[in-house]
Amino acid sequence: MIHEKALKEFERGVGLLQKQSYSEAMERFQTIVGSFPQEKELTDRANVYLRICQNVLERKDPQPRKPEDSFYFGVMKANEANYDEAVRHLEKALEANPKDEKVHYVLASTLAAKGDRREALEHLREAIELNATNRIYARNDPDFEPLRDDENFQNLIHPEEL
Repeated sequence: MIHEKALKEFERGVGLLQKQSYSEAMERFQTIVGSFPQEKELTDRANVYLRICQNVLERKDPQPRKPEDSFYFGVMKANEANYDEAVRHLEKALEANPKDEKVHYVLASTLAAKGDRREALEHLREAIELNATNRIYARNDPDFEPLRDDENFQNLIHPEEL
């Protein structure tokens, strides 16, 4: 018969796994394997879950190989609200092509979301200089909401009102 404490530990581990708390789940499964070797069936299952946790924790995001990959990774990270990582990828894309208006635009919107007004405005200004259509996009883009009350932003998107 399965030891009561081992079973409770296993249930906690499975619960943590379902919550995607992999490190904590791993600890539970390691406890079972180390403390209850006589519970063969349970330790076998715990070992399977232990490997699952290890695989998930060791998995790393693939890294971009080309500048355009850096751009798309930046967009993806910005959409996940991982702004620091997004900025890192977008700056890498910009190094490869400093006159890419799309990169400047996305970098501007990401920096705006991050709260870095000054840099956001610099990149938006560059994006508009490279392609004036970006002015129209920025007027309607909710990503620039944090800048709406900024006079410099208003001057960029509505120069006709100067």
